[in-house]
Amino acid sequence: MKIVEVISQISAFLIWPLLRRMAPRAANRLFIIGAQSAEQRSDIEKRAQFYAPGAKPEFRDKITPSLLFSLSPVLLASPPRGHQRHLTRILKGVRRCLCPVASVFNIDSTTYASDGWDWCALTLYRATLCGRSYDAGAAQRAFREAVIAAKHDGHALCYVFGTGTSLEKASERGWGDGYRIVCNTIVRDDQLWHHITPHFIVAGDAIYHFGHTTFAAAFRQDLTARMRESDATFLYPEMFREIVRIHLPQDIQARCIAIPTGNRQTIHDDLTREFSLPGFGNVLPLLLLPVGCTMARNVALWGFDGRAPSDKLFWSNSSKHSYPEHFHTLRAAHPAFFDHHVPKEDPEKYVRLVHGDALEDALQIAEKAGWTFRMLHHSWTGTLAKRFRP
Repeated sequence: MKIVEVISQISAFLIWPLLRRMAPRAANRLFIIGAQSAEQRSDIEKRAQFYAPGAKPEFRDKITPSLLFSLSPVLLASPPRGHQRHLTRILKGVRRCLCPVASVFNIDSTTYASDGWDWCALTLYRATLCGRSYDAGAAQRAFREAVIAAKHDGHALCYVFGTGTSLEKASERGWGDGYRIVCNTIVRDDQLWHHITPHFIVAGDAIYHFGHTTFAAAFRQDLTARMRESDATFLYPEMFREIVRIHLPQDIQARCIAIPTGNRQTIHDDLTREFSLPGFGNVLPLLLLPVGCTMARNVALWGFDGRAPSDKLFWSNSSKHSYPEHFHTLRAAHPAFFDHHVPKEDPEKYVRLVHGDALEDALQIAEKAGWTFRMLHHSWTGTLAKRFRP
């Protein structure tokens, strides 16, 4: 174990409790390092209002020694250069010894593909400073109760739904012979929602669902409406719990359950017992399949059309179940995300990563353990296409 990790663990028990008295005040200051223009500063201020309401951004040209022992969050708005790289590493090391969670965040959306996730990580750090902790035991009990309630229907089959173009045809048949788990922007279509009557809805993307853009805001608005019209339970990764607390209304939060994310690569563990999501970067293996496998040994898939040869970016979504009129706000706010995951020279990079060998291996392991997976329509995704059984 590295010396920094040892010191960090000791700090969590000894030093951090002593610093907690000054922590709430520190949460209300954001040190922004390296913002290059007035336009960039204005944009950061708008994002800070969403992710850290009440906090005051303070812009600085570079990291200074005084920041090493401050508890206030440090946000890097541009790549550190020269000796600033060394100061950044020192800053992260010292902060890691003082606090049990990350306190330095990369928010440079032009070069860093995960800036949206760092903004969400900022919300967790501020929650730590303010003494708001995550009660995993309470979340697990709530999830277990929701599963037990759903299993009163006694089905042996579970349907999971994507938002590909085939989703528009889901209204042509009934789904009452199985449990139903839907994902994210299906909430736009109230008629299909009530036709399917899902037991669970899931979402897991920092920029599409928990971000500051009008795309994400439209999703959360429709999610709120659909949950108020039904008894569905919303499941999402724990790192977004502060976004849910701040930006979803109180009356539905009792049915919003945050699940921690682990590192395992299996999708068929019973989440009522092994209460953590697998370490995948796509909603299908991250949430839909783990919840589906918890509900039943037979899992059927609808709405996963995959990336057709003529598709642009990731793949085509049903226009009735997405927000194409707001999509430009995502691309403008997070250009490095799209450049990294769907580069022009290799547009299928992301598909291979999340729906290729990693998904195939996880499905095969589950199948050997007794689960079955059935694709209900044609899919361009090879892993799913080989499991197509109408």
